[in-house]
Amino acid sequence: MAADATPSRRARRRAARPGGDPTLFRVVSILPFVGFLLTFAIYPLVQLVRTALSDVALVDGLFSYSFDGLANFAALGGDGRAHYSFLITAAFIAVTVPVTLVLGAALAILVDRSVVFARVAHNILLWPAVITPVVVSVIWFLILSPNVGVLNKVLGSLQLPTQGWLAHSLGAIGSIMLVDIWHWTPLVFLLLYSALKGIDGELLEAARVDGASEWQVYTRVVLPLLRPAILAAALIRLTMGAKAFDEMYLLTKGGPDGATTLVSLYIREVFFDHLELGYGAALSVVVILAVGVALGLALLGRKLGKLATGGVSNA
Repeated sequence: MAADATPSRRARRRAARPGGDPTLFRVVSILPFVGFLLTFAIYPLVQLVRTALSDVALVDGLFSYSFDGLANFAALGGDGRAHYSFLITAAFIAVTVPVTLVLGAALAILVDRSVVFARVAHNILLWPAVITPVVVSVIWFLILSPNVGVLNKVLGSLQLPTQGWLAHSLGAIGSIMLVDIWHWTPLVFLLLYSALKGIDGELLEAARVDGASEWQVYTRVVLPLLRPAILAAALIRLTMGAKAFDEMYLLTKGGPDGATTLVSLYIREVFFDHLELGYGAALSVVVILAVGVALGLALLGRKLGKLATGGVSNA
């Protein structure tokens, strides 16, 4: 009895001490995060929606808001350039996200299989993701430039016709996709490689002992276990694709003839070149909603997939 009473008395003493309530500690500990969220996320979002619903004018150096309802959103229906920017952004995401996922997964598996070059390959593959977009743009300009670009010099030395990679619509779109894939495949590689290293090696050995080939081990054991990491990488790349700006602006400025004007570049043009603040805010709200819906559908699909798998297993 004495042994049982001692912990109880200690627990009562801890509870009686100032600050001993764990609930109070949890509340206090999240207050900085809540303050940060309200300051840098909720307030700017509220201001963005307010601007999207207003006719904004600059009067004596100050912004003047007059409520305009959904007029800015209605104007989107007749804006062909906005439609094109959304379309080219969707195409950009549809190409770059799957390619970076496939390349990142392949590189993660290859580096994991390597014994001699794993550490060197790991370090080399990461450096494109850690350099700034300005440096990335300079590197690829020196590769793709029609006059001083390395690629055209190689073609010329092989007696092949040189190309204006950034001067034509199709070439410019393909070039910015290539730059984005080169820049962010290492990020996907890092995410999937970290998840791959977390897989219990005994599972793989058990599959090999059961007679599974290496192809079957990776397709039927490794890839299913990597699905959460692959989904996380896909969602990250989706949001990055929707807000891609730096390299495209520095390499093409949305040209030629608006062919590479992603929605982020078009919003910049509306805001800063035309000073149509309300309409630019409305475009931004539409982008946020579209990304939110895409993320929600992806997470819903994952949940439904888990339920279906569990149902099959239970059956």
